[in-house]
Amino acid sequence: MRGKKLIAAFLLGVGLCFVPALGHGEVRTQVDQVHMDIILLKATVSYMMDNPTNFLHVSFSYDAFGMFSSFFPEGVTTESKVFVMIIDNRGVFSDKSERALLSQFKKELEAIYSSLYEATGGMATDMNTDIIAALYGREQNPLGGFYQGEYHLWEK
Repeated sequence: MRGKKLIAAFLLGVGLCFVPALGHGEVRTQVDQVHMDIILLKATVSYMMDNPTNFLHVSFSYDAFGMFSSFFPEGVTTESKVFVMIIDNRGVFSDKSERALLSQFKKELEAIYSSLYEATGGMATDMNTDIIAALYGREQNPLGGFYQGEYHLWEK
């Protein structure tokens, strides 16, 4: 009887070694690309429904290989992150000071992330490590970015 309990405890311990660590700060990649695209489409719809009168043009993409790194300054990697492209189609960010622009960007990105969090069912566990965002003005000129929990304005 004691031998069976010892074997059961050993197997349980070994089995738990193979359980992936949850909440480690990157979007879990156990889903295939088609399923991820559906989740991100759901996030877009959720964002639009939560903000029916003032939503911005938002595009979500999961970057498994770091293809969107070219949108950012040198040294920024987008690999294994959700890339969020925000285009100011309503003029929300035009004619604002740097401080007001960053404050508005933070407010908008937090609303966008809450929709992403809902749509993924908590798969995106941490905004600072799971997403990377680029903000563009009405004329498609780059205004700012979000990377590793920091908001940055891009030079003109």
